[in-house]
Amino acid sequence: MACTSGRPTLGQDADRALFAESAGTCLLCNTTLFPSDPKRKRSIPIAERAHIVAHSDDGPRADSGISQPDRDSPSNIVLLCPNCHTKVDKAPESYPADYLTKAKEARKQAVSRIGGTPSFSSRMEARKAARRILLRNRILFETKGPDPITGSTGSREKAAVWSSCILNEIVPNSRLLVALIEVNEDLATAEEMETAELLRQHTDALESKHKGEPLLGPAPRFPARAEKIFTEEGE
Repeated sequence: MACTSGRPTLGQDADRALFAESAGTCLLCNTTLFPSDPKRKRSIPIAERAHIVAHSDDGPRADSGISQPDRDSPSNIVLLCPNCHTKVDKAPESYPADYLTKAKEARKQAVSRIGGTPSFSSRMEARKAARRILLRNRILFETKGPDPITGSTGSREKAAVWSSCILNEIVPNSRLLVALIEVNEDLATAEEMETAELLRQHTDALESKHKGEPLLGPAPRFPARAEKIFTEEGE
């Protein structure tokens, strides 16, 4: 693998592995990296391979202590859509290397838990995958989250643990659930597609809040309907 002008050129196997572990979606906003183009009647690849630690010593998240081969290795590359690539490189203080590394690993683990974001042949199969994600997040909330009545975490240390859990586990899991719904749009109802968008907005606001970024308005609440994604009537 070589890297020219800061743009990584990966071997075919390494590139395929990156797409597999990302479920074919942007690491940050979960937008598909292969949107369809109705005019051309085919999908268009928009993935950008972004460095976690900059390729050069004066780039975003630069670290002169890391060797050039390590900077250009697949472990230091994440897949982003063009908008998010611009965002993380213009505001590296909001997206430090540690954050991107943890997000990359969390996405990889989340994908491995449900076997990627496949197209399912039935709502029952899709429901099983969605249920695993929802169960994981629910248990994390019950074991590490704030008191459900008072909203208190009890201490500054526990609050820090909870924020880390939000950013590195719950947010990636929620984005994977959104991807699962969108990839299986043919199985979803109009209401479920709407729920996916509400979940996306909730997840974006949740991430911004726990990163200390300003919110433009009240944070959208978790859509309760998400718990019923792909269920059959009467379940």
